[in-house]
Amino acid sequence: MENNNSLTILESKIYATASAADRLVYSIGRISNLELTPLTREKLSALTDSDMEVMDAFIYRYGSLVANIQDAIFKSIAEVEQEPTATMSNRDKTNLMERLGALPSAQVFSSIAHIRNKLMHDYTEEANKQLERMNFIIIESSHLVEIFLGITTYAEKFDIHFALGYFSHLSSFANPSRA
Repeated sequence: MENNNSLTILESKIYATASAADRLVYSIGRISNLELTPLTREKLSALTDSDMEVMDAFIYRYGSLVANIQDAIFKSIAEVEQEPTATMSNRDKTNLMERLGALPSAQVFSSIAHIRNKLMHDYTEEANKQLERMNFIIIESSHLVEIFLGITTYAEKFDIHFALGYFSHLSSFANPSRA
């Protein structure tokens, strides 16, 4: 049986994370408009400063959404479910979330988190690897948003009903026919 304080914290973390997801959806649209896929060194070097700001915002927002899900929401779900996670690795927490039904695939989320971690450590001697990682997140960013929306659906079992309408970009993403 979950306590009200844990539920309130989970709901708060979902709404805070929704803000990051909403901004990422906006950035996905901006990145799509740049027609970068697949991203190459030539395309990257041809970007204007303004385009690079779009790319930087996209990468930051992608990383923020992964971190919020992994560090805040997973911990809160575990607390509500009364699952001890203090000594668990992030991989173990991800597996737990799959077992509980909060994630459809621990393996997919682990891959997304792994690439995020690699991308956040920008090593210039690995330029080709960084391009591969950036192409990966350009492709997988929509899937990351879908994972977050799935978590909000999972939270309904605790009577947490996420009001998608407060987040215009996320709402358009979830209901494309209404966009």
